[in-house]
Amino acid sequence: MKSGSLKIYHNISPWMSLSEFEQISGDLTSPCTLCLFSGKKGFLLSWAQFQMLRKVCQDLCMSIDLLSRRTKDCAFAKEVCSYRDSGWPELLSKIRRGIRNRKKGIKCRFCGACKELAGLKSLLFSRGELSFSLRPQVFPPNIVPLGSPEYSIPPYSVYIMKRSGSLVYVPVLDLLTVEERIKSFRLVRRIRKNEHRHLKPPFSIELGRVIEERRAILRELSKLSAAAENFALYSSVGLADLLPLLIDDNIGEFYADSPGTFAYIDHRELGRCESSVWVGTRVIERLLAFSASGSGRAYDYLNPSVKASIKTKEFQARVSIDTPPLSFEGTSIDVRKFFRNPTDFGMLIRNKTIPVEAVSYLLKKLRAGSSFSIYGESGSGKTTLAIALDLETPPHWRKYSVESDVAENVTQRQFGKHQVRLLAATGSEGSAERRKKVLDSLLHKSPDYVFFGEVLSESDSRALFQLLASGIRCIHTVHAPSGEGLLRRFVYQHHIPVICLSDLGILVQMRRFDTGGNFARKVVRISEVIRDEVPVDVPPLRDLFLWDAASGQLEPTPAYLEMSIPAQGM
Repeated sequence: MKSGSLKIYHNISPWMSLSEFEQISGDLTSPCTLCLFSGKKGFLLSWAQFQMLRKVCQDLCMSIDLLSRRTKDCAFAKEVCSYRDSGWPELLSKIRRGIRNRKKGIKCRFCGACKELAGLKSLLFSRGELSFSLRPQVFPPNIVPLGSPEYSIPPYSVYIMKRSGSLVYVPVLDLLTVEERIKSFRLVRRIRKNEHRHLKPPFSIELGRVIEERRAILRELSKLSAAAENFALYSSVGLADLLPLLIDDNIGEFYADSPGTFAYIDHRELGRCESSVWVGTRVIERLLAFSASGSGRAYDYLNPSVKASIKTKEFQARVSIDTPPLSFEGTSIDVRKFFRNPTDFGMLIRNKTIPVEAVSYLLKKLRAGSSFSIYGESGSGKTTLAIALDLETPPHWRKYSVESDVAENVTQRQFGKHQVRLLAATGSEGSAERRKKVLDSLLHKSPDYVFFGEVLSESDSRALFQLLASGIRCIHTVHAPSGEGLLRRFVYQHHIPVICLSDLGILVQMRRFDTGGNFARKVVRISEVIRDEVPVDVPPLRDLFLWDAASGQLEPTPAYLEMSIPAQGM
């Protein structure tokens, strides 16, 4: 990728006057240069946008020169020239009014300037087209450019910059020309007109369906590149500001604590980062509307929280939104995405989530038919590890994947594996009963293996142990602070008989470490239930791998080394 540079203008806005424009009109000769207008709030323009702005301002200067020679005889010319020192958008609106009047047959009595102005093509774009194509990106203050973009997610180039020692994720919309933006605006307008004419209730506002319906209309109207098409579609539903966060498969989760703030993210490679993505009130309102539609439950004063799954061709996510009065500083959002390209054990080893020896042990137990309970705090990487294990199952196994709200697991048909994915939601009493029936029905479907997305309730735990007691192997995730805490939760909160705990296979604990403002996810414990003792309370655990704080690694225990000696001697 080409290295980009950042040209900074202090105390000048993108809506500058013509006198301010004349000071900077000769800048930005390189297509790789970005333009930042720095003041109380920063605004970023790409090179293509700056060139369009330059053309508009140059035509405005020509218009002022033309009209200034006719101010004695023409009230319109006099009025326009009085706005010479105003911002260019206001000046442009005055000139466009004269051009519109001429098209309507309202001609100036003394002056023929309107006819000449109508020949300046950049002044003929509608206000909406110019606003859409020249809309700058809001930019955080005091960041240091690092040069070349790290990678691209068309139509964005992603830069990683620094501010006060923290990394800042900066997606720049520079892979889309101004012409493509204007074309996108016109197509979106035509799509909406088409819907107004032909769309009749009842109709769905589920995001994935809306996007695909509009995609079909868009392709009938014109041909766009894939990047321009996505930008047009998500602009049409008011989510273009969040588009880079939604389509970047390197982002696992992103947050905004209140409207009018910059989002912050959990990046697959970089961990917790700030971002330059501005989350305004309008985009939150749109996301809230689509989330409420996806959940099937309304939100209001008495129900201020919305949890929903959203799935489109471009992304799949679980959205949690809290609105006032619960979130009294304004609506907050938490969007957890699920990677379309799953993390395998090779990547987990490279990013030091788990060592090679522990992976070898888990794979050996998997192929021997063991079940796995993966536990830990929220966001510790439980599901990522569970999917990595599930990807290692033999292709001839018949597998069922049972999940709630949104399918966290990935389809494995492209890997030549037999897999049936079932979505059994939780939440209401009715959905909990349906989920129980789905889990009970697995006993009659002869699965070789069951991926149980997350054990949430007592009903889930009872279904899990019923499967285990029937000899069906499972892998599941669950929230728990420790292995002993997990067993106590099963016994005392979910009322599972103590004797049934011996059906559990391998217990794997995940933990999220805060490493100087960043987060690292690690496997910190691998253990199994000791079955040859009669428990007084809950059965004890035999640790096979434990986290060593001194070395900062997962180390094998003496119990594991004793188990390994016969295998090594064979």
